[in-house]
Amino acid sequence: MPDYKRKKRSHFSAKPKADRSRYAVKEQKKNKIEFDDGISTSKKKKVFAVLKGNKAEIKRRWQSFLTIALAVVLVLVGCQLFMPAGLFETVQTLALSMGGGSYPIEFQSNHTENVVLRSNYYYVLNDSEVKVISLGGKEIFTYSHGFEKPVIKTAATRAIVFNQGGNDAVIFNLNGICSTITLEKEIINAAIGDDGTYALITSADSYVAAVSVYKKNDKLLYEWYSSSDMVNNVAVSPSGKKIAISTLSTNVGGFNSKLMILNFKSANAEFTKEYSGEIIYNLSAEYSGGVAVATANKYDYIRWNRYKSKQYQNDYNLQILRESNKGALLVYNRENDKTDNRIVIVSPRGEVKHELEFNGIITDICLKNNHIYCISDTKAYILDMEGKIVRTADCGFGAVRFAVVSQNEIAVITDNIVSKVKFE
Repeated sequence: MPDYKRKKRSHFSAKPKADRSRYAVKEQKKNKIEFDDGISTSKKKKVFAVLKGNKAEIKRRWQSFLTIALAVVLVLVGCQLFMPAGLFETVQTLALSMGGGSYPIEFQSNHTENVVLRSNYYYVLNDSEVKVISLGGKEIFTYSHGFEKPVIKTAATRAIVFNQGGNDAVIFNLNGICSTITLEKEIINAAIGDDGTYALITSADSYVAAVSVYKKNDKLLYEWYSSSDMVNNVAVSPSGKKIAISTLSTNVGGFNSKLMILNFKSANAEFTKEYSGEIIYNLSAEYSGGVAVATANKYDYIRWNRYKSKQYQNDYNLQILRESNKGALLVYNRENDKTDNRIVIVSPRGEVKHELEFNGIITDICLKNNHIYCISDTKAYILDMEGKIVRTADCGFGAVRFAVVSQNEIAVITDNIVSKVKFE
């Protein structure tokens, strides 16, 4: 009879227990049938390769994001340093100043008070309105002020026009009015910084004068009072963190002036300089590094931080002062002979670069494109840095000021019209 034996079973499966002896394994390999699926061994390795995680890709993306974020931060910091008025207002000013118009441009006025040149445009202030005109002749902005004695002070993107001796002022940029100011006290002088901070010198109860500093949003930032000396000039640093003021007092022999730099933390000046027997006519903060002080025979450049100074002195009297971020141009002449002129060009750091002579009455003068442009009587001239006449043009009668609109063209401004003049 057949010999029946009970088959061994696994504890966890109903299938018979596999025979794992060496003989059985050899038999399985021998009887194994290989099937060709048409896929090479290398492709099989790729098909069944282990997929790695995406940590490296995430890390790379984060590094790219951080690099972009850092670049954006650096750009914003750079804009804050080099564009105190802000990126938006600076770009807006640049955009509005572009484009052309047509000359001549007429005014409804009787007298031109002042003209201030900027890089791509210029301000014309007359007895009835202030007008902003691009170099191409486009009328960007016009405002009728109605002031009896208007005075204009400008900064990188904004300007303030105030009624000297009155109570009103207006701040505007190329896009329109930013602030309208009405005070109880009379305005003596004013200034505005590149970041929009502005300062007003006014009369004050129980004091000779008061200096009030306001932020860009018209919020009061600082006040300073003078109990004995008159305050006649003020300048705001481009960053808006300091102001410079000049005071005037009298003695038996004449006048004494004083320059003071204040930092809004104390009523005490952090820097003071005396000008004995002199009157400070003008303070300018056109230069980012320092403030310029002009008297009848001196021109001082004093740094805002370490207060290092450079000084120029001339025996003749200062007749014309034109300043910009490219430097200053000064015209000195004799009191009894206005045709004997000494023209001095000073760098933005207060260094004297050129000195030359010019014979003739100078009505207006400007430094542009490494040349000196000037008007004398009915003639316009272009001079090189040695004083040699390069080109001439007829500008007609009544010229008060001018603006250089191209290398060989100027816009001549009279009391009621702006006309373009081309050099031969």
